[in-house]
Amino acid sequence: MGGTMEDAAFVQWLTHRSWTVTVRYSKVVAVVLPLASLATNLQLLHDPAAPSLGWLIAWQVATEAVFLSMLLADRWQASASELLLNAFCAAFIGLCTWSGMVDISMHRDLSVYAAGMTFGAAVAAMRRRIRQPLYALSVIGLGCAFWQREGGDLERTLTGLLNPFCVVVLCLWLDRFTFARDLALYTETQRAETERKRADEVLHNALPRAVAEEIKRDGRARARKFDNLGVLFADIVGFTRFSSGLPPEQLVLVLDDIFSGFDRLADWHGVEKIKTIGDAYMAVSHVRVDALCRLALDMRLVLARYNRENGTELAMRIGVHAGPAVGGVLGVRRFLYDVWGDTVNVASRLESSGREGGIQVSEAVVRQAGAAFDFSARGLVDLRGRGPLLAYWLLRERVAPVARAELQAA
Repeated sequence: MGGTMEDAAFVQWLTHRSWTVTVRYSKVVAVVLPLASLATNLQLLHDPAAPSLGWLIAWQVATEAVFLSMLLADRWQASASELLLNAFCAAFIGLCTWSGMVDISMHRDLSVYAAGMTFGAAVAAMRRRIRQPLYALSVIGLGCAFWQREGGDLERTLTGLLNPFCVVVLCLWLDRFTFARDLALYTETQRAETERKRADEVLHNALPRAVAEEIKRDGRARARKFDNLGVLFADIVGFTRFSSGLPPEQLVLVLDDIFSGFDRLADWHGVEKIKTIGDAYMAVSHVRVDALCRLALDMRLVLARYNRENGTELAMRIGVHAGPAVGGVLGVRRFLYDVWGDTVNVASRLESSGREGGIQVSEAVVRQAGAAFDFSARGLVDLRGRGPLLAYWLLRERVAPVARAELQAA
């Protein structure tokens, strides 16, 4: 608990919570106190045996001023202040003690003192132990009032202090209880927040962020139509032959190593990975087609680096196309986001009809991203199930960023 008490995040949370609760009750008291005071004062005015109202009115005005000050501080402060919260606590205990001392001098019960002290201890938890010495001062103040009332009789003074002493003991217990309650609440809140972040991370890794948030909010996601969606398909050439001599666990490690590098690239370029199918990789971008072109170039560099580090000779075929498509999640269990449409089919055919190490793109990609890249026209390519299509080879980016140079040198 000691470490948690000094934790900056917990201190901030505790201060904010105690401040919020205190302000909430201050609003209630600031409204109710004037009405209750008016009713009480009118009743005492018609009571011939009632004592002077001077002390009572002064206490009521001071109490209202303290609670109004708290509300003004909340209005002016940008955030909860532990210093102001401690000052309010000290003022509140002072008001309760004042009320108790006056009640003692008038031979009245200490109900207002007991109710105020215990209420204050139960409402707001304090990180610093400032209330304990204030409780001691409160008992001393009441002791002085009893001593004066009893004419210096020690035994009668101690007897009178028995109830206030019990109130202070109860307040000390309430202080510990309130702090322990808030500490437990903070711990559970942090645990729940951590679990929520983990669940969100898993969901965001499986689905696009907008789709994941929609499923969290509505329980399912509606299909989205894209007027222009860039689609990339990449396939490792000859991987089936290469993997035939590998044990299954080694095969998984190879793909995981390569595709993890592709995932980092996809995040860096701001494109959305859709899925992997065996040794094939699919990504899309509905914002910038040029990002997919940069991803394709970097994927080749990552695979080249993998070959140098592992003594392999793997190569890739990549196809990129852009056009209308639909994306969405099918079913309600084991969510899988996917995209459909002729654009997806063309991108897949561009990949399969390409050549080893080549990045084959459509004319739509050249129109949208051509200013930043060098392309070489391949001519009409007969795509299976689609017919002839004008295709180009993506060669290079005209101004290569530093990051791509670092990839090549790595």
